[in-house]
Amino acid sequence: MRHWLVAAGWIDRTTRLVASAVAWGLLINALLIAGNAIMRKLFAIGWPVLFDLQWHFFAAAVMLMAAYTLQVDQHVRVDVLSSWLGERRRLWVDLIGLLGVLLPVCAVVIWLTLPPALHALVASETRASRDNLSDLPAWVIKGFFPAGFLLLALQGLAEAIRCVAALSGFAARPTRAGLLAEDESRVG
Repeated sequence: MRHWLVAAGWIDRTTRLVASAVAWGLLINALLIAGNAIMRKLFAIGWPVLFDLQWHFFAAAVMLMAAYTLQVDQHVRVDVLSSWLGERRRLWVDLIGLLGVLLPVCAVVIWLTLPPALHALVASETRASRDNLSDLPAWVIKGFFPAGFLLLALQGLAEAIRCVAALSGFAARPTRAGLLAEDESRVG
């Protein structure tokens, strides 16, 4: 079990690293949006590629931050009885949800979105079309879907490992408050 928990720790570090990069990307996107607005309103200049980049950044943030949201336990819980359940039952509900819903859904989405992303890469597709003048490579945006769901699946696997460790009495599952405090200590 110790080796599995070490692997879960590596997944956690990867997720935090990606989340940190996305946070910087959101800052860049805010500056891009402000720059686009200023250029358009004050100088009547607009570049399609810059407008396209705005939603690329947003899509990256949504797709890549899902794993971090799961890691720090900020995701939406469907189980309305969760607060009434004891810790052990909550662990079982989480484990069943992770293995029975999250990981299969991630596998299906990766299976469905990876071929179009690879095709776009190999065919050198761009976003240029009759409605869009941007020539950004299409594989970038198409690649965020399988990448985001792969990261989410890995984080789901890490959470499942922690559930099994807690259920077997090997290690306690980290609390949400502890995870957020750990991240804040890294920043500060």
